[in-house]
Amino acid sequence: MYAVHAADRGLSLSSLRVALAAIQAAHRLAGIALDLRYPRLVMLLEGIARTKGSRPAKQATAAGPEVLRQMLATRPSPETPLGARDRALLLLGFAGALRRSELVGLTLGDVEVVPQRGLRLLIRRSKTDQRGAGQAIALSANPREPGLCPAQALDTWLGFRQGGGDRTGGASDAALPLFVGLSKAGKLAPTGLSDKAVWRLVKQAARDAGLANPEGYSGHSLRAGLATAAGEAGADLAAVMRQTRHRSAEVALSYLRPAELWRNNASQKVWDSAQDRAEEAD
Repeated sequence: MYAVHAADRGLSLSSLRVALAAIQAAHRLAGIALDLRYPRLVMLLEGIARTKGSRPAKQATAAGPEVLRQMLATRPSPETPLGARDRALLLLGFAGALRRSELVGLTLGDVEVVPQRGLRLLIRRSKTDQRGAGQAIALSANPREPGLCPAQALDTWLGFRQGGGDRTGGASDAALPLFVGLSKAGKLAPTGLSDKAVWRLVKQAARDAGLANPEGYSGHSLRAGLATAAGEAGADLAAVMRQTRHRSAEVALSYLRPAELWRNNASQKVWDSAQDRAEEAD
């Protein structure tokens, strides 16, 4: 059976469920019924879960603010098109908790500067919004640390972006991609970036920064970094989900749990109580 073969080849349980859903959809299009609730299949998946576990085998390392600072320090000067673009990619990807496809899918018209506040982004389509209803998110400015401010980084990049690139196909400025490729000479290309460009940027920045286990970083590290850092800063689940646009609270909670392990921790209460008693005895 396909499920057994896929599991034996290392496919995770979550990926296997996605694959089975796709197979079910293909059967429906062909007019053939396929019930994923068939008892034998349910028992088989339960057996795979017990044997292999349901936890993802590999997760991207979260790139929080400190890691982000180290990555940014490796990039070219912001006075160059490449340096300005890389900084804007990293900071918008982080502050917006954006997926790679969402980041490179932004157009000039999707970004609104809100004075004294930061940026408002319109995510036209995403993994959780396949029909393109659109979702707006806010990225707060960080005036206390301009080098770690998405609004400042975007403003610098727009100085290059709005003055370069070809207006091909009759597209208005608003429809043009926000992030485009660059030649070695720094000339802007007319076409937008692929999502792999974000993956390569994060990987290279992690290597250049000398981070531990640089291969653990990927395009998802920016999104995971914001969610994790928000949890450590005390943000509640609703606030995190509003920014990440997760539909599943269970998935969003997976980013908050590392912080929750230490917040109101039982063992810490024991040590504090023991220390209080010792001080009273003295």
